Amino acid sequence: MADARGRLPEAMAALPGDLAGRLWRDAATVRAKAGQTVLEIGAPSTQVYIVLEGKVQVALYSLGGHEVILRDLAAGALFGELAAIDERPRSATITALSDCQLASLPASAFRAAVAESSDGALWLAARLAMQIRSLTEKVFELNALRVRERLHCELLRLCEGLDGQDATIEPCPTHAELAARIGTHREAVTREMGFLAQRGIAVQRARQLTITDLPALRQLVRDAVGGISIFEDADRDRR
Repeated sequence: MADARGRLPEAMAALPGDLAGRLWRDAATVRAKAGQTVLEIGAPSTQVYIVLEGKVQVALYSLGGHEVILRDLAAGALFGELAAIDERPRSATITALSDCQLASLPASAFRAAVAESSDGALWLAARLAMQIRSLTEKVFELNALRVRERLHCELLRLCEGLDGQDATIEPCPTHAELAARIGTHREAVTREMGFLAQRGIAVQRARQLTITDLPALRQLVRDAVGGISIFEDADRDRR
């Protein structure tokens, strides 16, 4: 569905029913340069954004400067909806990882579009449920798994949607960025990446990481978290 503004962006095509058209009708397009802060934690704004092109990162920062990376969002992803729903300050900082084009719309327009769309409410509920599942994974991993196992889970998460015997992640997060994702330090990630290389499971060349034995990585995760894991259940639901 498109309106007088023109053709619906491809990145919004996966939204359900008539919701995409309703959101696009009230959206403005904005651009962000790589490294630019799009939203800052604690800010009172309530705009909702959809990534049309590029990639952004969701992170938290302590007063001492410690970074906790929650996730990356690519084209088609939506962010900012929590503040639009509860009208509270932003809960995370969003930074452009590359040059981005975003669709931005007011909170009131977002809420109205969801309410008016036949599938909007169920879509939003499913989206929030997915976020709860993802946070449950993280809490479990941080409290129950060692650094090595947390890294295996994160690498498998980066391979989402990729099947077969191997997978290439490019550009791969730096060791410091991986450390910020799993609650450790860069040196620990470097050590554990060496373990994977010795096992013939991963090969890294600069910012390209190839998981040469994806089934073996999945088995390492399965051994760490149990036969039927929270991680696997959530991964299947996202697909």
